[in-house]
Amino acid sequence: MSIDNPPTIEVDQPEEPTNRPAADHRLKEWLSRGYVRRIIALSIVIGLLIIPLAWVVIHFMNLSGAPASAIMVEIERTMFVFTVVSAPLMAITLAILFYSLTGWGRVTGEDPPMQESPAIRTNGTAVVLWIAATSILAGFLVIWGLVELATITSYANGSTPANQQPNGQKAIDINVTGQQWVWTFQYPDQGAVTSDTLIVPINVPLYFNVTSKDVVHDFWVVELGIKIDANPGAITNTGVTPDKLGTFNIRCAELCGLHHAYMQTKIQVVTQAEFDAWVREMGGKRTV
Repeated sequence: MSIDNPPTIEVDQPEEPTNRPAADHRLKEWLSRGYVRRIIALSIVIGLLIIPLAWVVIHFMNLSGAPASAIMVEIERTMFVFTVVSAPLMAITLAILFYSLTGWGRVTGEDPPMQESPAIRTNGTAVVLWIAATSILAGFLVIWGLVELATITSYANGSTPANQQPNGQKAIDINVTGQQWVWTFQYPDQGAVTSDTLIVPINVPLYFNVTSKDVVHDFWVVELGIKIDANPGAITNTGVTPDKLGTFNIRCAELCGLHHAYMQTKIQVVTQAEFDAWVREMGGKRTV
């Protein structure tokens, strides 16, 4: 025996199955099963019930007066779209869960209820469809989220100083201070007027400098759709342009102690004339 040609050892290799049905045949066989048809029908019914929730969610969000800014309009649109898009996935999940509890749960006898199905990983059609569907869904959600984030950021001007915002109208600078368990608002451009209620004119950009005197709070103007942390020893910034007259809610969205739930006040969106009159009453100077 030559050294250059060492003996080879034959190793038993698993044989490729020769009687495996085609992927489309297995799909048809799977769809012909009674439980599969019932789960699909149940998924359709649940999906048709879930989709109207998109309107229900928006309805309850608007009970207190929203949307009162372009930012809140974008948030509501995103909530609506995400609810509709997620409805089929939620329907399928709930259908399988419901049928697992009520359908398969009633199986009796010693015989197995059905023949074991082939592994999904060996079904090329199922694998390709699953990867394609989930990739399209994930891509849509990512792209939508990035576009909405850029749009909301442009409305908020959170990283742009008040005197450099990219619109022709000068923003009103407002210092927001949170402390257990009240909010305080100061208007430096109006003679340092201070109030525990936020009074602002309609259709005028607002620029908030947010901080805290003690623990971390979160400045949340509910119907205007802005929310940002108030950190002790630091200033965070955000902005918004209110476009609806009325009285709306300001809350703390960060657990900050015993009376966190009561750390709330109001924002009143008024006309420019009413705002100027309020500033004069508070001893400040007219808006520039």
